[in-house]
Amino acid sequence: MNVKIDAGQIFVDHSTKMNIVAQLILGDRQEAEDAVADVFADVANGKISLQDDKVEAMLMTCLRNQCMNMLRRKTIYERVRQLARLDDRVEPPAVEEETDRVTEISRYIDTQLSPQTARIVRMHYQRRLKYREISNELGISETAVYKHLSKAIIKLKQKFNP
Repeated sequence: MNVKIDAGQIFVDHSTKMNIVAQLILGDRQEAEDAVADVFADVANGKISLQDDKVEAMLMTCLRNQCMNMLRRKTIYERVRQLARLDDRVEPPAVEEETDRVTEISRYIDTQLSPQTARIVRMHYQRRLKYREISNELGISETAVYKHLSKAIIKLKQKFNP
């Protein structure tokens, strides 16, 4: 039976336990607080419908899902960052060589990557858009943006890093 539940009272009753659980899953206090806040925001905005006899179970399930989504996004983001790191031991090329290399990389992006991947690479690295901005503009998930960038970086590293 769905009833109108006071989100403020639910927060008071369950926030401490939810914070502990989220911190155990995420390993970070601030991220745990963010996850709990996101779940309560969804409750307050009516995105989550709670049954009065199953409030705690529903909240914990939603919290677990929120934490897992955060971990999944974090893992993909970290993988992309790791792939993007350049070897510090490489000396920077001369300006002319760099211009030629940028042209070669640009040509490779246009000809060897899928149109969608090339577009995402350009949006992120030329227009300096964040993953969320790209996903909103293209109507795809942030995870899809990460995956496109990850694939592009792997291909570019294979082609251009000796």
